Parts: sequence; C-alpha cells; structure tokens
Amino acid sequence: MGEIPLDARRIVDELRSSRREVGTVAPKVWAPSESFDSTIAQLNRVPVHLNDHLGWMHQNWDLRALLAPPPAKGAKGIARRLAHRAVMAVLGPYFDRLQDYLGVNVRALDAVAKRTDEESVAQLRLMGAVRADLIDFAHHVDERVND
Repeated sequence: MGEIPLDARRIVDELRSSRREVGTVAPKVWAPSESFDSTIAQLNRVPVHLNDHLGWMHQNWDLRALLAPPPAKGAKGIARRLAHRAVMAVLGPYFDRLQDYLGVNVRALDAVAKRTDEESVAQLRLMGAVRADLIDFAHHVDERVND
C-alpha cells in the first residue's frame, strides 16, 4: 500500500487527543477481526474457465460433422446426397459463417472467463495485503497510544 500517503503520527496524535477529551479508558490491545478470514474461506469456488457450460461449448461448437454429406447407399442414400448438395449450395455460406461465429464466440468467452479468474485472484491478494497493512497500522497505533 505504498501508493497511499499516510501520516501515522498525525492519526495517532488525533487518537490520543480524542481519548483525552472523552475521558474513557481505551482498550490496551487490538485484535484483528475474524470476519475477513471467514469471508475468504467462503470464497472457495470453482474458477469460471472450468464452468460446465463452457466445457459443453468447447465440445459442441464444431458443426462440420453435422453438415457432412450423408452416406450414399442405395436409392435413398443417393437422394439424400443430392438433397444435401442442393441445401449446401444454398445455405453453405451461411453455415460457414455460423461456424466462424461459434468459434469466435467460444474463444471470446474463454478470454473473459480467464480474465475474470485473474481479477478474482488479484482481488483476494489485494484484500490480504490491505488486511496485513491494517494489522501493521493497528499494532503501530497500539504501541504509540500505550506509550
């Protein structure tokens, strides 16, 4: 937390003066709150990039197997192949564009999921650093107030 200028002496002096004004006895020891540790323990979750829906999208985004020509056995097979050829002649460019769209969509969702996981880890690290700084500051204040 080096980027936030903090004048600890001024804060301790303000605490001393406010304590003297009120005339009450201040606690002699400071203990960190337990709520932070329980909050971190509850955040134990599966990363977003391992989500089941993203896994399904990875397995099913490629439509080329569905658009492949049917096997040509017998008269029905030949008729299906001709129908497939006619449909693909008309709709082939649209199916190609749909295939490209699905691929880009899956890659974009992957990028967002990984970035979300990175930010989540960074937030937890930052919360830990802020807590450590607050504990250090509280110990410093305890030492100065109790002098």
